Amino acid sequence: MRLYSFNDFKYICYIEGRDKAVEKLFTDLFETRKLKALQRRIKKNEMDLKSIYDEYLQH
Repeated sequence: MRLYSFNDFKYICYIEGRDKAVEKLFTDLFETRKLKALQRRIKKNEMDLKSIYDEYLQH
């Protein structure tokens, strides 16, 4: 899997929309349950783009 830089990550989120981009980038990393939990946290605006990217780097 390719590791994207933060600027690439921001661009993908801008083009795809935050929800679709997170789904696209995290499907290989997370199982369905964890992915849905992450999407719920994002929808509640508990996570900004930088913290989403940090989560991406950890996996």
